[in-house]
Amino acid sequence: MAQFYKELKDLRLTKGIELEELESRTKINKKYLRAIEVGDFEILPVPYLRLFLRAYAEEIGGDSQRALEQLDSFLGTAKPILTSQPPAGEIKDQTLDPSNENELLTKSNQKLRDDLIKGGILLVIFIFSIFIIKKIFSEESSAVMGGSGLVIQHQVNVISDEKLITQFTEDKFVEELISVKPPFFITLTAREQTAVKIKQDTLPVHSKILRSGMELDLEGFISQAELLFSHTKRLRVRINGLDLDQVSNYNYPIRLKVRSDPPSMTVRWYRPIG
Repeated sequence: MAQFYKELKDLRLTKGIELEELESRTKINKKYLRAIEVGDFEILPVPYLRLFLRAYAEEIGGDSQRALEQLDSFLGTAKPILTSQPPAGEIKDQTLDPSNENELLTKSNQKLRDDLIKGGILLVIFIFSIFIIKKIFSEESSAVMGGSGLVIQHQVNVISDEKLITQFTEDKFVEELISVKPPFFITLTAREQTAVKIKQDTLPVHSKILRSGMELDLEGFISQAELLFSHTKRLRVRINGLDLDQVSNYNYPIRLKVRSDPPSMTVRWYRPIG
């Protein structure tokens, strides 16, 4: 078998086919044809070698399939016969008997239930988180950073005149002169959230929510102003730089009036009825 290439050459010579003629008929350079006849198979990659050998054998009337098998044997590249059927062991492993099938269905159903339970828990947590976030940032509350982290503060509403009359009663009253002159400029500095309704000269009545850490400079006024606070806990009130300590640190509503003629202020403290 090791001489199969010599047998092909002998067959060519027996049929009187010159190498140049074979080159013309196969369109293969005679350098490669000569290499095939002497067994110099390293000159070509195996795929080309097989193509050239097939054409060579067919043109000289030889058995091209046998020549290819002899080439594979010579080169040690003979391919094992492939079968489309998997090994018997694999077929056995892949075959499910009824008990195994029921077991797999049971496991599948259990996994589905577990996934549904986990999904339900995550959904509840998500909805609850949305509720908490909306609660924190709603109009009824606010979130501020305190010394120990995030602190939720319930928003203080502005006291209306109606609520002041129906739910509170006047506790005490003070009127005194102040040492500053108009125009007046009031500054409010909050260390705790509160609310204030403001009347200044002929300006429209308006309200403000003072959040913790906020400082508010009111519009200057000449004649008079009236401020109604929901409370003044940790609130600093200044007029033209003068601290009004009487107004600060009261847990219930306070009404502050400032007049220019003469420069004075009136403070009324209120407490809940009952």
